[in-house]
Amino acid sequence: MLTIIFIIIGLILILTTLIRIAQKKRATLSAISKPEIPEGTKPVIMIIIDSLMDAPLQDTIHVDKAPALQFLIQNGTYYPRIVSSFPTMSVVIDSTLLTGSMPSQHGIYGLCYYDENTKQFWNFGTGAKESIAFGVKRVLTASMMMFNQRLLSKEVRTIHEEIPYDTASINAVVYRGNTEHQIHSPLFAWILGLLPRKVRTMAPTIFSFGSMHPISSRSEPGGAIARFGMNDRFTAMEMQSLIQTGRVPIYSVLYFPGNDDQVHQHGIATIKGIEKADSEIQTILNTFPTWEEAISRYTWIVLGDSGQTNTLPSSQSAYIHIDTTLSHYPIKPPNLDKPRESDQIVLAVNERMAYVHIIDPSLSKVDIATTLQSNPDLDLVVWKEENTYQVISGTLPGKLQFEKEGPYLDEYGQSWQISGDLSLLDITLSEDQTTIQYNAYPDPFYRLVSALHISENAIIVTATTGCEIVYGSSPTHKGASHGSLHHLDSLVPMIVAGTTESPRHNRIVDLKEWMIRLTKAN
Repeated sequence: MLTIIFIIIGLILILTTLIRIAQKKRATLSAISKPEIPEGTKPVIMIIIDSLMDAPLQDTIHVDKAPALQFLIQNGTYYPRIVSSFPTMSVVIDSTLLTGSMPSQHGIYGLCYYDENTKQFWNFGTGAKESIAFGVKRVLTASMMMFNQRLLSKEVRTIHEEIPYDTASINAVVYRGNTEHQIHSPLFAWILGLLPRKVRTMAPTIFSFGSMHPISSRSEPGGAIARFGMNDRFTAMEMQSLIQTGRVPIYSVLYFPGNDDQVHQHGIATIKGIEKADSEIQTILNTFPTWEEAISRYTWIVLGDSGQTNTLPSSQSAYIHIDTTLSHYPIKPPNLDKPRESDQIVLAVNERMAYVHIIDPSLSKVDIATTLQSNPDLDLVVWKEENTYQVISGTLPGKLQFEKEGPYLDEYGQSWQISGDLSLLDITLSEDQTTIQYNAYPDPFYRLVSALHISENAIIVTATTGCEIVYGSSPTHKGASHGSLHHLDSLVPMIVAGTTESPRHNRIVDLKEWMIRLTKAN
């Protein structure tokens, strides 16, 4: 009994010391000098609302529950159909947004993926059960110590690295910049040996990462339930602090994660998450004398990252156990970060899409693809043979083949060679048979080519509408989920107020160049 008491006293002393260190650290952060703003420029404030979609946004506005977003739309430009990157998972999309490049260049292929060169499986936190099964330490190490520091390719530059002035990142998962910072790990992670107490990382000059690296001593991050400050309220408070103290830099990115949870739990019709995000945006706008002054002084961009698709009500119908379809082949167990010598296949499941890696050279991609096609709940099965990409489906007969560069042009100025059944990707051609019209799958060729760059031995599969792919302890979402190539997962709205300049194309991959242009003197 005395031993337990001494342990508790010791932990309290450690906690007290760490709180004092954190408070001292906060005081230091509060002393950030005023950023330099080039004369003739208008600072840009970008707000990312996770899983923001056009229809529920319009519904929220219609019932007068989103006055801030309505104000920005009425005083700006509204883009209802911005094409996301693929897979439609936040870490991939945000990497594309900040680098202006696709997974084939920035190197982040999913919330989990397998690197065949290093034979390493990466998981950045796909869900509580899967993180425990895979190993919490592995997940935290990947997300906190490896993602921005090593895995996001050094061959590309983020917007924070490219803008030659101070920038800010508040609660964004992708944040790499030019200034060294030390993140203070959550106390439990340090005591349990899951993370070192301090994690060195490169980030923007003004960098907020919840209670682990706050900007202001006034912001209230909350504890574990509030995700240590990785929430909408904390994001808004940190931005308010920058405005109130005159420290808003030339470019700021703010991340609002709350809506994603609501949609996953309750489906795409829910407006609670948007309502909550709007209330926090109101608090930011209220920092100014008037909202009109806010958009006269700053350019505001509000962007969704991915859409979502409602999950079928029956779990028996909704969840595709992909390992059952591939039951004849030894598959890497989900709790291992590297395959066993006897394994022939590695699965990396990202909600409504998955990579099927064939690591046994004796296996045929065509045979594995045909096996996958036998599952009627798999929408698309895509792989590469030499320079040609092959598309088949579990729901439709036929095959579509495409290659880069050819006689067919799409709306983004990309050219392709196409043959086979165009209905597999819901593609139509113009009357003169020269122009491609994308329908159910926005910008599919470019996005598939980029994702398949992960490996010559990989097959991509996506789920039909209403379904989600699972393996082992993969998370399941009763409301909705994302990840696929389908327009429901791929199209997001964007609101722009304070400028009339437009991006070259309505795709997330094209926004970095546009945002940098906005930060330059007129």
